[in-house]
Amino acid sequence: MLNEIKSRLSSLKGKKITICVDIGRNKSEVYEGCIMDTYKNIWTFKTDTDIKSFCYSDILINNVVISS
Repeated sequence: MLNEIKSRLSSLKGKKITICVDIGRNKSEVYEGCIMDTYKNIWTFKTDTDIKSFCYSDILINNVVISS
C-alpha cells in the first residue's frame, strides 16, 4: 500500500496540487503548492512561504488528503 502512495506522489512531483491536513481537534488546514521531493520515509511539500514534510502513512490514515 505504501509503495502505491510513493509512486503516486512521485508522479505528482512538481505539479501544483492542494492538500488538506488534519491538525487535530476537528481542525484542518489547506495548502496549495507542489511536491518537492520524495524520500525513503517522508515527502516534502513547498508552498509559497513554507516547506512542510509529511510521512507516507499520513496519507494512508487520512491525515493528509491530496486533491489536484
